[in-house]
Amino acid sequence: EWSVWIKRGLVVLVVSCSCGLALSVPTSVVAAISNAARKGVLFKGGAFLEAAAGLDAVVFDKTGTLTIGRPHVTDVIPMDGRSPEEVLALAASVELASEHPLAEAVVRKAKEDGLKVTPAADFQSMTGLGAGAAVDGKRYYVGSMRLMEERNLGLNQGQGVASKLEDEGKSVLLLSDEHELLGVIAVADQLRPEAREALEGLRKAGIKRQIMLTGDNEGTARAIALQAGVDEYRAQLLPEDKIEAVRELKRGHGKVAMVGDGINDAPAMAEADVGVAMGAAGTDVAIETGDLVLMADDLSRLPYALQLSRRAVANMRQNVVASLLIVAFLVPAALAGLIGLVPGLLLNEVSALVVIANALRLLR
Repeated sequence: EWSVWIKRGLVVLVVSCSCGLALSVPTSVVAAISNAARKGVLFKGGAFLEAAAGLDAVVFDKTGTLTIGRPHVTDVIPMDGRSPEEVLALAASVELASEHPLAEAVVRKAKEDGLKVTPAADFQSMTGLGAGAAVDGKRYYVGSMRLMEERNLGLNQGQGVASKLEDEGKSVLLLSDEHELLGVIAVADQLRPEAREALEGLRKAGIKRQIMLTGDNEGTARAIALQAGVDEYRAQLLPEDKIEAVRELKRGHGKVAMVGDGINDAPAMAEADVGVAMGAAGTDVAIETGDLVLMADDLSRLPYALQLSRRAVANMRQNVVASLLIVAFLVPAALAGLIGLVPGLLLNEVSALVVIANALRLLR
């Protein structure tokens, strides 16, 4: 009779509107993001949580990411008969307005030594190369070997000194005026204590390739790469070179994450499938660009974050499959008249409780 089929139709409508299916993904995402937040990892949404689960390679910036990011001056070598104190004071005056970690190390050392640091005029930052400014009416430059070569300066014995310092794993800053090299300053940074452990954890988490990108010289990059244990490194890169490197790695290795902390890293982080920012030491631009933020600058949290994202995606699939199986059982049973309206409603709600309970496992 028509009344029987109307009743069965109502039961089918009730059991097929699965609350469990609707909750399968959101509950897993909320539980996983909550767990990560308690451990100092901030995911900026479920899409990035899912993207992190499919990563094949991780790219690291060097300064402030694999290293502590608080370098210190180790050597000051004058080239034109000036004293080391004069060279350091001049370099600090030029770098006073810069926000680069190496510049901050030079300024900090000069102030610790009680040297007079004169605020410079007409400061000019040259991204990836160095900086220039006028001190007491005369223009000076502090930067990399590449900057000096572009300015066609004769480096003479300075090149040999710089190469020796680079082989020791130090970053080298060259001071010059408009005409000649005035001095060489070596700056060293320390590898983060947890870096090697974190990289090993990434390998265990299934990351196939780990690459370090840096604007530093070849010698320093090689030394830090060996200490950290990365699979590959690329040195003397400008910000645009880092973007191209990330694009190349995406073509060759699949999905790529970029871990960085500075303004220079932000474009490469935006280009990567997942951008990871160092939250405490990172710049505002890097943190804003990142899809995932390590709030305590603890690299050991990165393997945890990737493992959590994979567990979350697996949990979502379990929830979806369980919800579909329950619906696949309830709908034929309702059509056959084996269950009534109230039992069908109760079973439908039970399926939602099963999904929620399974998702809450991610909070552990």
